[in-house]
Amino acid sequence: MEDLKQKVILQIIPSLESGGVERGTIDIAKALKNQNFSPIVISSGGVLTYDLKEAKINHFELNVKTKNPLTIFLNIKKIAQIINEHKVDLVHVRSRAPMWSAYYACRETKTKLISTIHGTYSLGFLFWKNFYLKKLYNSIMFKANTIIVVSNYIKNYLLRNYKENFADLIEVIQRGVDLQYFNRDKVSKNRIIDLIKKWNLPEDKKMILMPARFTSWKGHEFLIEALSKVKNDFFCVMVGSDHGHKKYRKKIEQKIVKENLAGKIRIVGACRDMPATYQLAHFVVAPSVRPEAFGRIAIEAQASSKIIVATKIGGALETVIEEQTGFLVEPFDTQVLADVIDKILTMPKEEIEKIGLAGRKNVEDNFSNDLMCQRTIEVYKKLL
Repeated sequence: MEDLKQKVILQIIPSLESGGVERGTIDIAKALKNQNFSPIVISSGGVLTYDLKEAKINHFELNVKTKNPLTIFLNIKKIAQIINEHKVDLVHVRSRAPMWSAYYACRETKTKLISTIHGTYSLGFLFWKNFYLKKLYNSIMFKANTIIVVSNYIKNYLLRNYKENFADLIEVIQRGVDLQYFNRDKVSKNRIIDLIKKWNLPEDKKMILMPARFTSWKGHEFLIEALSKVKNDFFCVMVGSDHGHKKYRKKIEQKIVKENLAGKIRIVGACRDMPATYQLAHFVVAPSVRPEAFGRIAIEAQASSKIIVATKIGGALETVIEEQTGFLVEPFDTQVLADVIDKILTMPKEEIEKIGLAGRKNVEDNFSNDLMCQRTIEVYKKLL
């Protein structure tokens, strides 16, 4: 086999502001460099580009996050030029808009192409014109030589909703978590104390943590209704940005008051120190009422040696081991969720520790960042 060292791998992502997909792109670029490949990244820019600069990885700023058809068309030539100038051997794209440009650039330059599908993509079922336009727009992701999906749930969704013959092209590579970053042994007590003071949290309560952005399908209302039925004492912290959904956040605040839980639930907004936030928690809840494509919260909580309670849908079915690393409940079943919460609140410390350690091992064995990077690079090698 031809020596794969120094092969040039180009990743394209809409932007590098923040997020798991963005972080994964950088992690893979660093892993490629460590294995003597030559990584390049194209994005519209963002704060995380400094991580690439620090690692001495080439980054090209190009407006690849836009859905403007003219810009998408003009980007074909620009991407093809980068491919030719840097002798790129393989292109990996993680979003639909840049995929339209990359597909034609790769066809022009005869370059291997990989796509990663991170979500289900809405189809606009209510209006037939929207439905067919959406399907056409989404279908570009299936024109790669290899299609990576982040969970078996996504794979099954695609095969069920699209008739294209691409089953043999699909590789399931579940997302990973940084085991050094999400590690309770690496979190100092001072970091935890700082958050307790910042958020004015009671120190004599068992803390329930819900980390999620404020959008209706994440299950804030479902959790509040369940908490209104919990018999044991608790305090719940909801951590996450409203991402401009101020009306929805206001609705949640009103619901907390309506359910007489104003003294038991606190909304604290986004937090940059999530490893310390997890260590505040007695356990973590991810009560999404719509399937998560994968669901990072479940693996971050387990990596942090915390019990996770999630809904029995989507990616959680692949990451949570029922009654070993956490608990799964049906969406909207408030009584069952309340019963599970009461069960954990009264659980012996030894059992809490046992489940937490099992969760950590589950992530070490199946969902580590290193494993995700290595599986992705193996796909690159196979295609090359």
